[in-house]
Amino acid sequence: MFSKILLNKSNIIYNARTLSQIAEAKLCVMVKANGYGHGAREVVEMLGDEVDCFGVSNQYEAIDLREMTEKEIIVFGRCEDYSLCIENDISFSLFNFEHLKEILKFRKQNSLSPKMHLCLNTGMNRYGVREKKEFEKILNLLIKEKIELCGIYTHFSSLTTDREYTQMQYQKFQEFCQMLPKEWKTTRHLGGGKSLFEDFDADMFRVGLEIYGYGDPLLKPVLSVESEIVSIQEGKAGEHVGYLCGYTTEKDVKIATIPLGYGDGLPRKLSNKLKVQINGKERLNIGNICMDAFMVNVDKLRCKVGDKVCLFYNISEIAKELETTEYEVLTNLSKFRGERIIF
Repeated sequence: MFSKILLNKSNIIYNARTLSQIAEAKLCVMVKANGYGHGAREVVEMLGDEVDCFGVSNQYEAIDLREMTEKEIIVFGRCEDYSLCIENDISFSLFNFEHLKEILKFRKQNSLSPKMHLCLNTGMNRYGVREKKEFEKILNLLIKEKIELCGIYTHFSSLTTDREYTQMQYQKFQEFCQMLPKEWKTTRHLGGGKSLFEDFDADMFRVGLEIYGYGDPLLKPVLSVESEIVSIQEGKAGEHVGYLCGYTTEKDVKIATIPLGYGDGLPRKLSNKLKVQINGKERLNIGNICMDAFMVNVDKLRCKVGDKVCLFYNISEIAKELETTEYEVLTNLSKFRGERIIF
């Protein structure tokens, strides 16, 4: 493989330990969307016993990871096959009273005991229980069926942009938690942005972007991408580079081709903006990024076919250029067709 994602094990362990110290609580590491592009299996392998559980979006992500770890795995999206989760000791989310009735019907028919984490809609307005009356109905039915919630959680929508709204959400969460039976050992957990950096009381925090090295200057990025030059062309003045006349040379220029493209998660919108490093020098891509390759201006740079090319060492800068977030830049790499190497 010419191209590979490099994963720094020391950095991700450092991040996990740093976040644990700040939170003074358990950590649930989110590894959905193939570990935010890093590779879910690779992330679980690197973290080992450093964290308490792993979070995913669906049961298929969960099943794929079960053979990798004995830690708790929680499905935070809607579960399609309860038996698949229960038989593999996978916890899943509970979203409302009707959902609970559906799960209990399944439980009665199959004699299987689910591990459920109740989602509270405190203001995200995506999933979960919003009204205390519905929450009481859920609690009463669970008590009747002698089932204890494994967890109860909410997600902050605007932690970095609206302090007042975030405090409102946290207050609602606390009010719901106070309604739980005192004898239950239900884990209270929070997620969304930088919640563990706040003065919030919880048993566990869900961390996504932070574990991968973003969201706070204390943290260290885990991922970079490495490829190599596979072709060098001599472009003449006035010629086009790449599709759709995406770049036109003003003078004779030396052009290197790198075998990575938008088929690997490299956003096409970075065309003529992507910075890479070749032999210690930063150079700019020219022309529209192709599905499988992009071109770089290497005029007056000593380089040859086979020389290494480093990119995605500046995720935050790329996100700003694209007017998006590090989340989107990283998760695009779920499509990456090269190796993922832990070092």
